[in-house]
Amino acid sequence: MLRAGRIQTLTVSRVSEYGLYLADEEQNEVLLPNRYTSLTDKVGDQKEVFLYHDSEDRLVATTETPLLREGEAGYLRVVDKTAHGAFLDWGLHGKDLFLPNRNQQGGILAGHSYIVYLYEDNITGRCVATTKLKSFINNDLISVKPRQEVALLVASESEIGFRVIVENRHWGMIYRNQIF
Repeated sequence: MLRAGRIQTLTVSRVSEYGLYLADEEQNEVLLPNRYTSLTDKVGDQKEVFLYHDSEDRLVATTETPLLREGEAGYLRVVDKTAHGAFLDWGLHGKDLFLPNRNQQGGILAGHSYIVYLYEDNITGRCVATTKLKSFINNDLISVKPRQEVALLVASESEIGFRVIVENRHWGMIYRNQIF
């Protein structure tokens, strides 16, 4: 199944003047534009691609790796602000990530970076960002074990230490007296 915000391995199903059409196991197709193809690509080849929606709401593939994928949190820079929301640089050429006004907490300024969570909108299927992390980052059901090595993202600093996001799922704290 083709879904935005994820890296998928797809098979070249046909070649067109616009690029390669890649198919999943159910034969759903998505275009990989010419800018991401090579002359050696042929029908039957496997390609690892990231899927997102273009400005005309079509699902498109790219070989570029975004700074964030669906289900991940990170710091992204605001490149533009409009009446409807902000646009963030997520590392894809010519495509910014939308941060709707309804998903903003506090003031958002162009040129500044903010911690956001990327999710797939259940109505449009598009990738969108939010600075309202409570729905996505919580400690209701802990999925990590004691002494497990984890990925951390520093979210904020306080007098006692640093509040962190653990494995894109949980809140944690690194106390100042534990920092080496």
